[in-house]
Amino acid sequence: MMDQFYSREFIEIIQSNFNSQEHQFIIMKKKNKKMYINPEKYQNVSITSVSRERNVLEFIVTHIKFFALEYIRLRKLMKQVDYIFIHNLTEEISGILFRFKGKAKILWVMWGVDLYNYIPLKLFDQCTSELLIKLDSKVKSILLRLYFSFFHWIRKSVIKRVYIINSNKMDFRLLKKYFNTKAKWFSNGIYPNPINFEKLDKEIDFIDEKFKLKKNGEKLILLGNSGVPTNNHLDAMIRLSKMKDHNFKIICPLSYGPPIYIKKIIYEGKMIFGDRFIPLLEFLKPKIYFQILKQIDLAVMYHNRQQGGGSAHILIYLGKPICMKKTSGYFDLIEKGAIVFSIQDLNKLILNEVEFTQTMVENNKKMATQELSTLKSAISSVEMLLNILDNRKDISDLQGNVDNKFKGN
Repeated sequence: MMDQFYSREFIEIIQSNFNSQEHQFIIMKKKNKKMYINPEKYQNVSITSVSRERNVLEFIVTHIKFFALEYIRLRKLMKQVDYIFIHNLTEEISGILFRFKGKAKILWVMWGVDLYNYIPLKLFDQCTSELLIKLDSKVKSILLRLYFSFFHWIRKSVIKRVYIINSNKMDFRLLKKYFNTKAKWFSNGIYPNPINFEKLDKEIDFIDEKFKLKKNGEKLILLGNSGVPTNNHLDAMIRLSKMKDHNFKIICPLSYGPPIYIKKIIYEGKMIFGDRFIPLLEFLKPKIYFQILKQIDLAVMYHNRQQGGGSAHILIYLGKPICMKKTSGYFDLIEKGAIVFSIQDLNKLILNEVEFTQTMVENNKKMATQELSTLKSAISSVEMLLNILDNRKDISDLQGNVDNKFKGN
């Protein structure tokens, strides 16, 4: 699994609720990045580092080292186990799994990046696409494209024989559509919801005046969820610039993503909106971030793929209107009973021409409470999955799970 927040939470579930001696965790850490998982805290966790930077030489060297040093060790370990759980199927992990013929069943916890980076979906709008071309190095781009194209072929081979753990059926349908796979689906969420509802329900208590962003009756618009280009920040800002005569500020989370891209978005945001564009560049403590989200009047998600689901659910729980493109994430929220707005309603929402009633707010809060996995429900899902594996030693009837889930939809 990758060194990420949700990976850490999953490890904590296993360590605290199950026999930790039966589980071994191999963590893929991005070189020079923040560490979420401390291996010294656990006896059954080991870390290996790889470069995901666009420095071609560093990228190649670290990957040669990875496959030279880790391939034999991990393959040997894989042959000793009954089940292999993959959290985020990266190129490195695909290479390790390629043509593996051991007895172990492979279960893939599919993340959004696992799917949307590998299907022919237009992720970038025109202005963002043009910006990325300007920022890219053609030589680096060609070399890295060759690398990823090669491992994409390997990855497709691996996907044919895995079982899928994913709570979004729209994403599973897209996987079945674009990959030649008979993969079976386990739909229960195994990650706990990181949101503390008790903290969210408390009154805002400003620790620092700089986080008191709502002043003089202006609207606060949240733009995107990160500094990743799939947010299409520039296209969204150009669209919002046509409304800049109205009294609003833009809060733009940019705490992670390609540094050169983030720098350009800050520049463009300041050029278009001046001091009304407020970038959030640090990883904020949850309490502070919740305080900021409580002040938001409207959230604009300009992604062409499902992304920022955690932020979306927080905003829905807080009763904030969300304006987003009609992605699988949009339809998933609609199907669950949430009231969200399409991007076509953006101008009307800024002008208060679309009503967002208290009844709608209460409906959304109820939906978010029911749908988000609590720690207890995540533990229950993991326990159910492990029982299936332990008692039957076969996952073939997981197909029944997906068939029943899709029936009537």
